[in-house]
Amino acid sequence: MRFFRSFYCAARGIVEAAKGRNFKIMLCIGALVIFFAARFYELSAAEWAVMFLTVGAVLSIEAVNTSVERLADKVCGEKDELIRKCKDCAAGGSLIISVFAVAVGVSLFWREEKFSEILNFFSEPLRIVILAAVLVLMAIFVIFPRRKEK
Repeated sequence: MRFFRSFYCAARGIVEAAKGRNFKIMLCIGALVIFFAARFYELSAAEWAVMFLTVGAVLSIEAVNTSVERLADKVCGEKDELIRKCKDCAAGGSLIISVFAVAVGVSLFWREEKFSEILNFFSEPLRIVILAAVLVLMAIFVIFPRRKEK
């Protein structure tokens, strides 16, 4: 039973991390990357694996960053130089993986011939409207916090 309980606790942790703004941003970017990869690129199995591992790494590090920040805030409510350094290191780890994720994305997706294909796809007004609606929904998902629990 402990084995299944650990999955429950992990899922609860994912839900908690997903409340954070930065996690939501990374989740939306990851979803867009996966959509564009599936729609416009013919990736090999290895390329898909690299992409999924990269998205997973970014989300994982962001979850760890969130946990470090919350724990630090709980342990020390006032300004503390060591706590600030710990939080900065955690945020730095998130920035590092994000920069390398962009490098992975550029190496997988920077193909000039695909850019014209993507532009042609979005030349239809309905597709532009759908893309705009998705981006607005993602912005709402990221910007507006969920209601505070009682």
